[in-house]
Amino acid sequence: MRRQLQFYLIRQFIQFHQALIELRESTRQPLQILRGFFLIRGLIFAVAGVIGFGTAGYIVLEGWNLSDSFYMTMITIATVGYGEIRPLDDSGRCFSVLLIVMSITIIAYGISSSVEYVVTGELIKTVEETQKTSRLQAMKKHFIIAGFGRVGEEVALALRHEEISFVIIENKPDAIARAQSYGYLVIEGSATEDEVLLMAGIERARGIICATANDATNVYVVLSARGLNENLFIISRASDENSEAKLMRAGADRVISPYVLSGRRMANLAIRPYVVDFLDVTGTAGQLEKTLEEIIVEDGSIISNRTLGEVDLRNRTGALILGLYRSTGELLTSPSADTLLEPGTRMIVMGTRDELDVTEALSRNFMNLRSGEDDES
Repeated sequence: MRRQLQFYLIRQFIQFHQALIELRESTRQPLQILRGFFLIRGLIFAVAGVIGFGTAGYIVLEGWNLSDSFYMTMITIATVGYGEIRPLDDSGRCFSVLLIVMSITIIAYGISSSVEYVVTGELIKTVEETQKTSRLQAMKKHFIIAGFGRVGEEVALALRHEEISFVIIENKPDAIARAQSYGYLVIEGSATEDEVLLMAGIERARGIICATANDATNVYVVLSARGLNENLFIISRASDENSEAKLMRAGADRVISPYVLSGRRMANLAIRPYVVDFLDVTGTAGQLEKTLEEIIVEDGSIISNRTLGEVDLRNRTGALILGLYRSTGELLTSPSADTLLEPGTRMIVMGTRDELDVTEALSRNFMNLRSGEDDES
C-alpha cells in the first residue's frame, strides 16, 4: 500500500511538472511572435504614441479642440513649416519643442530597431522557430534521436530513407549545424532534461534512439524517457559491454553495441556474404521490389484469432510470412498452417509495398482506430 502511494505521488508530481512545462512552451511562441510584431512595427507604434501625446498636450495646455490639436501635432512632427494655426503662449511653444525632439528621437529609435531586427536575422530566426514549434506539435508516432554523431547520423539517414518522421536532440553546435544542413528538425539541448524531451513530443513519440557516445548519458536519457512515457520503445547504444545490463535496468528495450554488431556483421560477411546482402537489400525499402516488414495483429482485426491456413495471406495478399513473434517473446520460424494468429503477434512479412499495405490493413482494427480519432477530435 505504501509503495503504491509512493508511485501515485511520483506520477502526480510528473504530471504537474509536465503541465507547467507545456504551459510555458505554449506561451513562449506567442511571446516571440509578439516581440517580432512590436520590433517590426515599432515605428508605427512610436508615431502613434507621439501623435496621441501631442494631441492631448495641446488640448490640456492650449484648450484647443480635438481637430485643431491633432492638426497642430501632425504639422509639428512633420516639420512642414505651415505655421501655428493659433497663437501659442510660452508653455505651448515649449511643448512644441519637446514634441519635435520626442518625435525625432522615438522615430529614429523605431527605425533603427526595425532595421536591426531584420538585418541581424532575428526576423528569420523567429519565423524558423515558429515553424519548428508547429512541426513539433503536429508530430505523432515519430522517433527521437538523442545525439547526432556518426551513429545518430546513420540512424537519421535510414529513417529519412524509410520516410519516417523524427526529431534530433543535440547540444553541440557543429553537430546541430550539420543536421540542419541536411534539412533535419533539430532541438538544441540535452536529451537528459525532461523539458527538452517534452519539447520533442516524447509523449506522442513511437520511440527514442539514444545514440550518444557516452554510456552514462544514455542511461540518464533512458531513465528520463521511460519516466515520461512508459509505453515508449527505447533503443540505446552501448560503447562498453558492461553498460548493457545497466541500460536494460534503466528501461531500454534494446541495447546495441556498435563494436559487437560490426564484428558479427564482418564474420557473417566472411561466412555467408550473399545472405547478408539479401537481408540488407530486403530490409531497406526502395532498393528492391520485395522488402521485409513487421506487422502487428491487432485484437478485433479480420485475421486475429484465426489460423494461417484460414487467413491464407499468401494467396490473399501475395505477402509471405517468414516468422512470428508472440506477445510472450516466443519466436516461431516457418510457422505451419494451423498456427493461430493471436492478438499482439508480430508477423515478419516479405512482399512488395502494395502487398505489405494490404496485409497491414487486414491486421488493423479500424473500429479502434476510428474511436481513437474521435477521442483526439
